[in-house]
Amino acid sequence: MSAKSLFATTCCLMATCATALALAGSASAATYPVSGKQIVVDEAAGTYKMNGGLVGKWEVTSFKELGSGSIFRAKGTERFKGCLDLRRDRSCAGDPSGTLSFTYLYWGEFEADDTLVWGSCWHPVVGGTGDFKHARGVLTMVDTPTAKGVSTSYTGNITLGSPSAARAAASASATAHCG
Repeated sequence: MSAKSLFATTCCLMATCATALALAGSASAATYPVSGKQIVVDEAAGTYKMNGGLVGKWEVTSFKELGSGSIFRAKGTERFKGCLDLRRDRSCAGDPSGTLSFTYLYWGEFEADDTLVWGSCWHPVVGGTGDFKHARGVLTMVDTPTAKGVSTSYTGNITLGSPSAARAAASASATAHCG
């Protein structure tokens, strides 16, 4: 291989790699830890307000009791509409926003008079719209009885971005041909 040919091949390879890295970087995923409180708006309607890492409205869209032995169990679906409060300013201005869809599993222990002893649930992300279109992640929530009622805290991770888009962009640019 001549020096000129080697130089052209090296330049082509470097340009292809640089393009792949740039495209992969722009389409890469980022994971954000979230935590905060869920506040009851209308328990009968299944609507709640989210404060903390998530700001917006939470609603239960389906509920099915699975068992009521010593531990009550249920499952269902939920939807969040709001934002990921990256600035921690309690505002959605400039933050990723849209809707997140969840399934959930709930476990709880209740007294004979239906008073909550404890409750816990697991909420994997199953879909999204807007900036949450390719979101993945999971939240866990814990219900704690207090003198003022039930306090619900949540914690988890939300991943935004599409790693498959990053892989596709890198693959497409890696197959580019130079003169």
